[in-house]
Amino acid sequence: MKKKSSVLLLFILLLQSCSKDPNVKELEQAARAVEQMVEPFYANRSSFFVVLPSGTPRQYVSWFFSSMGASEWPPVDKPSEFAQEELDALRQIGMIFRPVDVYYRHSKPDTAVRKQIVMKWDDSEGLVILEGYLDPTQEPILTRSFKLPKNVVPDGIAKAVTQMNLENGMEYQSF
Repeated sequence: MKKKSSVLLLFILLLQSCSKDPNVKELEQAARAVEQMVEPFYANRSSFFVVLPSGTPRQYVSWFFSSMGASEWPPVDKPSEFAQEELDALRQIGMIFRPVDVYYRHSKPDTAVRKQIVMKWDDSEGLVILEGYLDPTQEPILTRSFKLPKNVVPDGIAKAVTQMNLENGMEYQSF
């Protein structure tokens, strides 16, 4: 009996040590939400590929933080934004939500914010770089990168909405 309980305790401790920190999971979710925005299902609906069809990673990061780009951010995973049935339906079709308390920044970490994804770019390599921080004074605990897709053909709705947004004064570059 004592041997079985010791093995069980050891197994439980092993599982706990292997489970990820919820904060790290949130950073991963926030990074995945950004990556999803340029996947084939979403890219042809994005204003980025309307205004900058051959845009660089730097231009993508600048677009992301512009009024036009920010309007396309994935929704926040917050029950008050949607009815539970809507949340469930959106998850079933593959929608990824961004965590409530993970912030997006560009270029460098913001010392006023704890959990954050910092977006950077390397135009020479064609990469958008995502760095996840739980403490902006430390090294990132998550680093990912992705290339922008080529030859994206925006759909008609994306073109019409983008044109209307431009006419209404929305900016598509933030820096």
